[in-house]
Amino acid sequence: MEKSAFNLKLDTMCSYSMADKSTIQSEKNRYPFCALLQVMDILSDKATGTSQWEQRFLPKASLYLFDFPKFNNYLQHVTLTEIQTPADLKAKQQVEQAKNQEFESSEPEPFDIMKEINDYQEVAFKTAPKSVILSKFLETGNYKPEELGEKSNVPVDVLGKNSIAPEEGLETETLAVVLEKQGKLDKAIEVYEKLIVRYPEKSSIFAIRISELKIKKESVKNK
Repeated sequence: MEKSAFNLKLDTMCSYSMADKSTIQSEKNRYPFCALLQVMDILSDKATGTSQWEQRFLPKASLYLFDFPKFNNYLQHVTLTEIQTPADLKAKQQVEQAKNQEFESSEPEPFDIMKEINDYQEVAFKTAPKSVILSKFLETGNYKPEELGEKSNVPVDVLGKNSIAPEEGLETETLAVVLEKQGKLDKAIEVYEKLIVRYPEKSSIFAIRISELKIKKESVKNK
């Protein structure tokens, strides 16, 4: 669907021809995570009288309905399409076939909205391998391996044992918290950056705190 046609359809959300329905069905299959296409698809299902649209397809489409009252208003005012020409009849048959395949290919058990959400979530910090988290952090911060000194070659288990021994440096989580409370966000970030190298087993926690502090820093700057 061209951009101009898509934008035009946004102004006529309650009216669909069979040609519109065919196009939306095709575009929705190409871009299954587009919320607007999902909404248009279910509205055009009603407009064109798609078989059992409410029972078979509305539950899954509800995942994308961020403003249900507004959607319900559209649904109540959808104009039913009259199937008149042979071209319309052929298009309806093709749509019905596509919708049947879509429904039959779905899982046989009742639709689980939480499973649908979890299937598309990115890997969380807590579940990602620590080595991946650390490497991504170093890559983002433009750190070079040689800048890490000899500790970059020390096994994680050794670093873990060393973490309970007295430290020569003064950088601690407590110091980072104190600096944050004092409003010294840049220094707090520096402390966490050193801690993430010193304690890679806690890198995910420190990386999250750094991200939060950077957001807080930007917020303060924009005030």
